[in-house]
Amino acid sequence: MNFEPNQEQRLLCESARKFFAREFPPARVREVEAHGLQAFLPVYRQMGELGYLGIGIAEEHGGAGGDWLDLALYAEEAGRALVPTLQLSSLVLGAQALLRAGKPDRARIAALVQGTAILAPAWLEAAEAGRALAQATRAAASGDALRIDGAKRFVQAYDVAAELLVPVCGPGGETRFVLVPREAAGIAAGAQRLSSLDVVHDLSFTAVGVARERMLALTWNAWLEVIDGAKIIAAAWGVGAARAALDMALVYARDRRQFGRPIGSFQAVQHRLADAAIALEQASAMVRYAAWLRSGGGECAREAAMAKLVAGGAVRRVTRAAALTHGGYGFMEEFDIQLYVRRAKQYDQLIEGPALQRELIAGEASDDLLRVH
Repeated sequence: MNFEPNQEQRLLCESARKFFAREFPPARVREVEAHGLQAFLPVYRQMGELGYLGIGIAEEHGGAGGDWLDLALYAEEAGRALVPTLQLSSLVLGAQALLRAGKPDRARIAALVQGTAILAPAWLEAAEAGRALAQATRAAASGDALRIDGAKRFVQAYDVAAELLVPVCGPGGETRFVLVPREAAGIAAGAQRLSSLDVVHDLSFTAVGVARERMLALTWNAWLEVIDGAKIIAAAWGVGAARAALDMALVYARDRRQFGRPIGSFQAVQHRLADAAIALEQASAMVRYAAWLRSGGGECAREAAMAKLVAGGAVRRVTRAAALTHGGYGFMEEFDIQLYVRRAKQYDQLIEGPALQRELIAGEASDDLLRVH
């Protein structure tokens, strides 16, 4: 089984790499850190114009086509440049959810693909509880509308979104999904700044009125399938960041001299970087396999969990090795490697954290044993 990119995929990756190198160099990463996602929106809209935001979405829905492996390979390039994961929230979660919500809203999806509108999923109610079917946030009937009360945590892209995708306990006790305008009265937001200097928001909903037609025909199982796909792409994002960090460490080990020779000639440095390279390639293979499996329409919940778990561990291990190779410079703001180190844990926790992935993998393994015996 060969997951090396074909010619079209290589062209896609080369195009994306050149675009990000030109439009989103480390100086722009620092600018977004200082000024928030608003500073990233001009680049994001260019990504929409060039078709990058539409990768993995069928042309009939305004996308650029391509499969999940195409999207994963592109995501590696985005991760390599530390591109904010706005596309992951708005397209890989948001648009994919809309595509599974009965008759797709083509106008809304097209706006997401073009980058002129942003959808922020707000589904977490507690750490590692993203798969809990019972939602504490409730939507009650209020005349011809719905009244939403509750809270959501760790919402990404809230500050630039036009709408929120919110799972609620519906009037009949079932889990339903509602599109809530960000500016709706009754929403209060509290910002949290992460180690990467990205911002997430905790939201509270108090008597938020929403029209009934904003409730989607999206099932919880369909949402979990969306989550599985997003985990694969989040893992690819992390693999790209780890690959860039390793490349930087290799260059530094070649150029930095000590005791009259490059530090890369010392066995301890060689072993550390070799171990990092092995971890990176293992993660890359797992991510590409999961993306290939999903592209074929196969069941991939376990593989998505494995890819997310392995990639999350790899990005932390590789960035740590890269920082140690730089010595004290690895923790100085003047050097770019610290940008990757500060994002490593964030990539590990993105979408769903490692503890939940272990539970999912163990649960699948237990089910397999029960089926065998």
